[in-house]
Amino acid sequence: MHRLFYALILLFLSFSSYAAEVNNLYQATAPVTTQQQKERDALAPDLLKQVLIKLVGNENQLSQADIAPVLANATQLVERYEYIRNNIEAADLTQPDQLSLRLSFDKNAVNAVIRQLGLPRWGKVRPDVLVWLATDIDGQQSLQGLENIPQDVFKPLQQAADERGLPILMPLMDLQDQSALSFEDVWSGNDDAIKTASQRYGADIILVIKMTIHNDTTQIIWQSGTGETRQRWTSEGFISASINKGLGVLVDSLASEYAQHNQVSDTNKTLSVQIDDVNDYADFSRVMAYLNQIDSIDNIRVNNLGMNILDLDISYSGDMQVLQRLLSVGGLLSELTEPEGTITDKKYYRLTH
Repeated sequence: MHRLFYALILLFLSFSSYAAEVNNLYQATAPVTTQQQKERDALAPDLLKQVLIKLVGNENQLSQADIAPVLANATQLVERYEYIRNNIEAADLTQPDQLSLRLSFDKNAVNAVIRQLGLPRWGKVRPDVLVWLATDIDGQQSLQGLENIPQDVFKPLQQAADERGLPILMPLMDLQDQSALSFEDVWSGNDDAIKTASQRYGADIILVIKMTIHNDTTQIIWQSGTGETRQRWTSEGFISASINKGLGVLVDSLASEYAQHNQVSDTNKTLSVQIDDVNDYADFSRVMAYLNQIDSIDNIRVNNLGMNILDLDISYSGDMQVLQRLLSVGGLLSELTEPEGTITDKKYYRLTH
């Protein structure tokens, strides 16, 4: 698992994907003891609820909706199922398989349910979160990176992020990171050092976690952002519960900014956009590929491409301010101020190179 994430991060650093795209939003997994339909059907409501939590984003909003009838018909929304073997490679092959069931739900049907319930939906383009994790485990202090983080800390963090559809990025903690940031910097809240060390990763959100573990009790101080924009909160308890609770606060907050609230009766709207520094077909392709990832964008019309400027009309559903936030995710497009004297609803951006 560590090698896989290491490879993914090197890919991220080398090729700059710009926006994190979460592709498992309509899937959920749970351990099982059999491969019988009876157990599959019994788990379907809980797994559908996990999917709804990922898609709505804000768990409190979902809890206020009447989803009981939807969950009662969960099996009708299942598109496919598969079983996953969880045994570790070194496990005794004579022992029975440890299995998990993964259910994939019908995307269009689930989206229709969310819309009928009047709930917001958070699409697959989501801000990625760089995690600076400082731990004090029974007096042993460390700034955790991808290769040194203890599995009993990493696994619940990874699972909590996956269950909420949040793309997280652990730092490499190589020589460059170690020279830029120390445990003391993170523990004392040196925002300038944290911000500087984070620049190489280009993440949308900086998340600082200060975790104290003593006698199986975990206390966590969380911080999202730096400087004047930072937010802080705490969680405590057993490690998994503490991580779930604390990360949930962040996800609920992000969902309120990035989830689109589409009513059944909503009609499409149009946003005119001008993007500067689109110098060639490769740049044009990058822009179009990114825009086509955004779920709330229904159609894109190219009005003009010339003189390094791309003019578009974007047909979308939902709120324009949410769409503008989504356009800025990943840093591919940087929003510009309107030219002086301009009287128009057009929005201006620059393509990042």
